[in-house]
Amino acid sequence: MRLLSIIVLPLGALTLLPAADPPKPALAPTPVTWNTSGKVLGEVCAGLSEQSKIPISVAPAAIKTQCPVTFDKTPFWTALQLTADKTRTRIALSEGGRKVELVPRGASQEVAVTNGAFRVVAQQVVGRSLLELGATFHEVSLLVHWEPRVRVYRIDAAPRISKVTDPTGAKITAEDGAGKTLPTNSTSEMKVRLNGLTRKTEQITALTGEFTVTAADRLLAFAFDVPDGKLPDAQKQDGVSAVLKRVQKKGDSWEIAVEVNYPAGQPTFQSFEGEWWLRDNRLLLRSPDGKAVVLDDYEIPAPDRATPLVVIHRYKEDPKNGFSAPTTKGWKLVYETPAPLVELKVPFELKGILLP
Repeated sequence: MRLLSIIVLPLGALTLLPAADPPKPALAPTPVTWNTSGKVLGEVCAGLSEQSKIPISVAPAAIKTQCPVTFDKTPFWTALQLTADKTRTRIALSEGGRKVELVPRGASQEVAVTNGAFRVVAQQVVGRSLLELGATFHEVSLLVHWEPRVRVYRIDAAPRISKVTDPTGAKITAEDGAGKTLPTNSTSEMKVRLNGLTRKTEQITALTGEFTVTAADRLLAFAFDVPDGKLPDAQKQDGVSAVLKRVQKKGDSWEIAVEVNYPAGQPTFQSFEGEWWLRDNRLLLRSPDGKAVVLDDYEIPAPDRATPLVVIHRYKEDPKNGFSAPTTKGWKLVYETPAPLVELKVPFELKGILLP
């Protein structure tokens, strides 16, 4: 089947909403609760996974480890880090940060800190001596990751470091980083270059800084019945309005038009960054018998952000797959788009980073 979906997003359009409850904090973490004592690690992780909707597995060698922890509306990463510390395990990520595993810590030195929906991990320290220049420096590699629910569309390539200390009281400076990264998964690597560390320095006692992210708290899902009375059919969530404008066959293709309006004041992206922000705009079409197709490929025929933005999905009609006429009773269309974007600074402080 060939299906054409046109999504029109007049950026900057102001949507007037009725009075509502105060908004949640931007990018608030998922709270988890665990008040059952005397359970083993596998059971605790199963409970945290169910509440957070993040897949958590446990290495066979650690699954029966006693884990006497309790949490009461604790941020997910904070709870999982405390669980790992209590059981001498460490947090390992896979599938771009979308899956988590707790494995025996062994000789590893896990230096990590959590802040809301984010977690920062010191992964490696490399010392370099530039003999020709008579200069030495150290490079600290960091991994930043976040709850997969949070959609990060832009993040600093390097953090801004405000303080570095060591046991000797040496004057340590961090070189300023520049640039942005456009992540596609739930992780991002950063590097910090430090000057002033000496052979007498056995560890960095504190590495303090912050980074800026541009992100959405989650994806919004607008569900429409096709057909459901007269079009257009409008819905609103979190200040975002989505309007199903048209479901129409043109030749051997189907055209679905959705117009989306965001609140004013959305973060500004450069022209080369715009398509990354659009990566999570997609359509899911479900037939009365439960068959579904996700329309997540798109093109932008006129990427001019001064005019309404049009995103086009095309699928060739094929009657054999059961999607030849999505205009009869029982059809569902779900349009997904990011919640309103926010830009905020995430502070962190890592302690006890051992040096080579």
